[in-house]
Amino acid sequence: MLKCHFPDVIEYLEMRYYVKCKLNPKDRQRLRDSLKNGTLGSGTIFYEGMQTAHREGTIDDDGDVVHFIEVCYCLEYGLHPMAMEIPELSKYFGEVVEVKDARLRNHCTMECEFCDCTRNVKLPGKSLVEELGIDKEIEYEKDIFVDIGRINLNRKKQGTGIQGLRNVMEAMKNENGNKVKPFFAATAISGLFAIFYDCKDGDYLRIKNIPDTAEAKKLLKSIGLDVCYGVGSMRTAAAAKSSLAKDCRWSNVV
Repeated sequence: MLKCHFPDVIEYLEMRYYVKCKLNPKDRQRLRDSLKNGTLGSGTIFYEGMQTAHREGTIDDDGDVVHFIEVCYCLEYGLHPMAMEIPELSKYFGEVVEVKDARLRNHCTMECEFCDCTRNVKLPGKSLVEELGIDKEIEYEKDIFVDIGRINLNRKKQGTGIQGLRNVMEAMKNENGNKVKPFFAATAISGLFAIFYDCKDGDYLRIKNIPDTAEAKKLLKSIGLDVCYGVGSMRTAAAAKSSLAKDCRWSNVV
């Protein structure tokens, strides 16, 4: 079962951004070392996310533009997209070429912590870590950097609504909590959602579209899952199309 760090801000204006950065030849070794020894983003709230984003990133065939997708919370703080991350990126890249929404906002469900909406986005070029000569199997043996949006959700086990939640809770009771364990809960545009870990099969399942009601929150709280924000606030956040993103000089947010 994953042990993951969640930022203090987890349910409001988080977005997934597709980022392109220009990698100068003189900076390649520095970037390689930072990924290999885990110093990229060290000491920041976006540490794990930036490490994972680069480890899953690519570099184009010309070897000078790096592509990656990263979750960012800067809009939560009234800042431009990737505003806190860009100074860190500037230590390793000659230029931040572009920052854009990885998914159109009118399609976004605001589930960045567990959303796999960008899982199938094919980044151009070849693996960045392989190009930098990092052996993932060896270097990442004790990897602690986990992008929650990249965990494997078993779609066949996915449930919906408050009845789906009750079904999982009943299974937990029947198995004395040994088979399915609660893992995380939060708010999306379509309702509350909860993630559970199936100890027997070693995978995760999601119950989504749970109504944002006192009853649902009470059920979640009874199994140790607390939800802070409501669906209304999430919908307001997702509608921020005229946000700071449009004024960001790197951004081409639609």
